[in-house]
Amino acid sequence: MARTWDERLANLSVKLDELSKKAAAASEDAKVYRELRTEAIQDKINTAKGDVAAMQENARIAEEEREGKFRSAMLKARMTIKAKHEDRVDARDKKRLERYIDEEINYILDCYDAAAFLIADAELSIYEVADALKEYDERFGGEPEDQEPEAKEAEAK
Repeated sequence: MARTWDERLANLSVKLDELSKKAAAASEDAKVYRELRTEAIQDKINTAKGDVAAMQENARIAEEEREGKFRSAMLKARMTIKAKHEDRVDARDKKRLERYIDEEINYILDCYDAAAFLIADAELSIYEVADALKEYDERFGGEPEDQEPEAKEAEAK
């Protein structure tokens, strides 16, 4: 900030010096105006009016440039904020999808483990039933007499 103030003060000093020179020239011109003819005076007035119009135009252009820079900075800030927001949303969505995929894969693995357990349990039951049938045949021989009621009805028909 101090550097900018120093630069501004230096610019102000230069402008004051130019203003001082212009005031001295205006004072000199005031003395000469008495001696000049009307045409010369009118020429000086037109020149002064032109200088004022040029300064007004320069001020207008400078204001438009400042406005343009401000608008540009605002647009850039809005775009930056929007991009950061979209990045955060994407990161959040990515984490949610990753978590969902992990949970579903774990669920699938649990289902396969459960199915494998049920198949193994079914195989064990088959072996146990085969062993029980063997023992039944050895002890009692033939087919079992006590069938389920549904099986008896099916045989009766």
